[in-house]
Amino acid sequence: MSAYVIGDINVTDPETFAKYAASVPASSGAFGGRYLVRGPGKCEPAEGDWSPERFVLAEYKDVDTIKSWYYSLEYTELTKLRQSASTGNLIVAEGVVPSIQGSGSGAAGYLVGDIEVTDPDTYSKYAQGVPATVAAFGGRYLVRGASGEVLEGMWTPKRLVVLEFESLDRAQAWYNSPEYADLKKLRQSASKGNLIFADGT
Repeated sequence: MSAYVIGDINVTDPETFAKYAASVPASSGAFGGRYLVRGPGKCEPAEGDWSPERFVLAEYKDVDTIKSWYYSLEYTELTKLRQSASTGNLIVAEGVVPSIQGSGSGAAGYLVGDIEVTDPDTYSKYAQGVPATVAAFGGRYLVRGASGEVLEGMWTPKRLVVLEFESLDRAQAWYNSPEYADLKKLRQSASKGNLIFADGT
């Protein structure tokens, strides 16, 4: 099953971070990693106060592959470089669909959510109703309901959701659609958290 690295990074030393950013694609690519979102200015809040400065969403074959990359000798050295030039959070989350790496156009749009359910019974009604609306707008779940495993930082999501659409406009159209409006209210009555839109790489 596919798996994802999600990073929320704050750069403190742009010059040193640029060296890291130039080197990391070869490292992750050697393990089959594919960036879905990467860089600054890629996100805007949909709900809540989460507003990443620099956001990363990368897809790998599975969680074991991510860990093989993350703990590899080459990336361990790059981690030191990144940590000397930034702060932030990195988590890994298992996906809900088989990996289809290489199929994306690079123009996709994403909705990423970190949700804490406060009313499980009501939320389950939302969870049952929402997939049909996502599919109607051409979206698909990459991650749904995972808690994620912390690699770095203090971010400990309760319930992670990552939706992929053919474009950012399409993701926003779904979120603001009449079809989703009542379900959105239901979710908001039964949970709290943060949602962001992210523009694909």
